[in-house]
Amino acid sequence: MLARRDLIGRWRLVEYQADSAGKTLYPMGEGAQGVLDYSADGKVSVHIMARDGRYFAYYGDYAVDEATSVVTHRLELASDPAFVGASNLRHAKLQGARLILSGAMTIDGRPAAIEVTWQR
Repeated sequence: MLARRDLIGRWRLVEYQADSAGKTLYPMGEGAQGVLDYSADGKVSVHIMARDGRYFAYYGDYAVDEATSVVTHRLELASDPAFVGASNLRHAKLQGARLILSGAMTIDGRPAAIEVTWQR
């Protein structure tokens, strides 16, 4: 069970990977850097930068379903305007000082299962 209070604070990106048709992908390349912030008042901010300078960020509200350990990010602003207004549902798992968010998304027009690992 995941409590909302477990998320509050700053997290640093460890790894962002995806599996699409049995192939491991790194949507922002290997070695991407990032930060994830959850505030006590329900705001979320994500910034991820690839080594080649590509940048992805968003800001919005988040909600936690503590019984199912699901976190939903509702995007108010995003570096890619196509994501504004979207809701990202992520399964959350805590492993010590690490937070693993996983879920489905589309990468290059194909369905993918992503896993993003963050550390305090």
